[in-house]
Amino acid sequence: MIVAIGAIGTAIWRFSVLRSGGLNPFVAKEQLEARLNQTLGQTLTTPPAAEGKSIEQRLVELEELHSRGVITDEELTAGRAKIIAGD
Repeated sequence: MIVAIGAIGTAIWRFSVLRSGGLNPFVAKEQLEARLNQTLGQTLTTPPAAEGKSIEQRLVELEELHSRGVITDEELTAGRAKIIAGD
């Protein structure tokens, strides 16, 4: 009985925390994954600060992101292609 009450209390607390964070509690995982993908996609675009950097510097930064596990192999390949193409 106490376990059931604790589980219900935890579920209500989780629901309220997710709602206050701007997430729909029923699809929060999907929303967070979408936000993460958008953020990672932005790391491959050229930020304004990168415009003054050499191609070599930008490639080194991209390699560092990959070695830290921030971007995948596919994102590394796409990022290299963009940098080399001058995008």
